[in-house]
Amino acid sequence: MQFETQRLIIRPWQPNQDARQAMDIYGDPRVMSWVDDGGRDTSILQVQGRLQRYRDHAVCDRKGVGSWAVEQKAIGRVIGHVVLMPLPDMKVTRTQRVQSSYDAPLDAEGLPIHYIEIGWHFRPSSWGFGYASEAAACVVKFAFEELNLPMLLAITSSENKRSVALMERLGMQCDGLTTRYYRGKPLLLYKLLPVEALQLETQATVVNR
Repeated sequence: MQFETQRLIIRPWQPNQDARQAMDIYGDPRVMSWVDDGGRDTSILQVQGRLQRYRDHAVCDRKGVGSWAVEQKAIGRVIGHVVLMPLPDMKVTRTQRVQSSYDAPLDAEGLPIHYIEIGWHFRPSSWGFGYASEAAACVVKFAFEELNLPMLLAITSSENKRSVALMERLGMQCDGLTTRYYRGKPLLLYKLLPVEALQLETQATVVNR
């Protein structure tokens, strides 16, 4: 699956070809302080492995939900990553029925489905130009109009002001702190419903499937 916006191409990762440029994302402590355990990648091989994991994870999940490189169209440079993935701890045991304000649908065993997270990582030199907003709005449109998802979630540290600002530009609403995901660390949980995303303006198109 690949998309195109006015300034961006949003496409699957090519780990071998993209790793050198992606080093400017995953080798930068200003980005990695908000990712995983905060440790940055220190070699091209590490970045290749990361991108391959992202690609493999996308392939394993249902069609359309995945992980994409964000390429600046004018110069053909990878500047970021946008992801649409199930949250890492979305499954609960049979005895833990969901007590949630989201009214998320349940499967036959009473387990929650459609807990899908949108996320992004961008190289610092691209910050402040609206690229992350443009890419995220494209993926939001895809999630609601093509995948018919009932809701999107986003999670971040309260100290990550840039990410919080982007979530709010997308129309997402803060639902408070959660410790359910990402090793129990207290994080802000944002949610977005289709009706709240109607105000987003994007000229994104799907260029291939």
